[in-house]
Amino acid sequence: MEIEQGFTVPYPRDIVWARFHDTPGIVECLPGASLTAPVENGLLKLAITVKLGPIVASFAGDGEMTLDDAGHRGSITGTGLDRKSSSRVKGVASFALAQVSAGETRVDVKVDYAISGSLAQFSRGGIVKELATRMTEAFAANLKAKLDEAGAAQIRVDAPAEAVPVEPEDVATQPVVRTTEVPAQPAQAAQDAPAAPRRAATRAQPANAPLDVGQLFWKLLWSRLRGLFSFASR
Repeated sequence: MEIEQGFTVPYPRDIVWARFHDTPGIVECLPGASLTAPVENGLLKLAITVKLGPIVASFAGDGEMTLDDAGHRGSITGTGLDRKSSSRVKGVASFALAQVSAGETRVDVKVDYAISGSLAQFSRGGIVKELATRMTEAFAANLKAKLDEAGAAQIRVDAPAEAVPVEPEDVATQPVVRTTEVPAQPAQAAQDAPAAPRRAATRAQPANAPLDVGQLFWKLLWSRLRGLFSFASR
């Protein structure tokens, strides 16, 4: 099955392409994906987790990333196995960068994949397509965030430090200000004041946290159950 997606980022093509040379950083932009070993000559040890409602699929396998600097294009090929469901996935994701304007780049992505095993049923019903759409949107947002972070860091490095003039103080010419001491308030008032309620600390979700398309899972399950009931009532 083939899926095509595309998005734009507000940066020149050369800057965006340089980011694709950071393989660990690119993997971090993909929700649920991580490297299980250092990259060696473009060879990848990948792990990716996807949530389908109550089902959590964790694929682990090998991949390879190739880059064509002249054409500003590349691809990632790989295979993975989810041991819990004994399901396998293999595919290739091709990407190409096009200069839209002086400060904008379009990234076109084409994914060709195949799923075997018990999870193959989810390749139908639009679940995988919806998952690919959400992953592309999240990848675009994470890539833009990394570009923004790198741009802000570069601005801080390039900005010249401003010297703050310090004028010497002449103690002899300073006016003398007399103040009247105010007796300190007793600490009992502070103790009697009601304590402000503490807000529960919320943990920020990582940018590459696994996506959950559980809503589509339940829709697919309900449509199948409805089909079984309608067949049994005949």
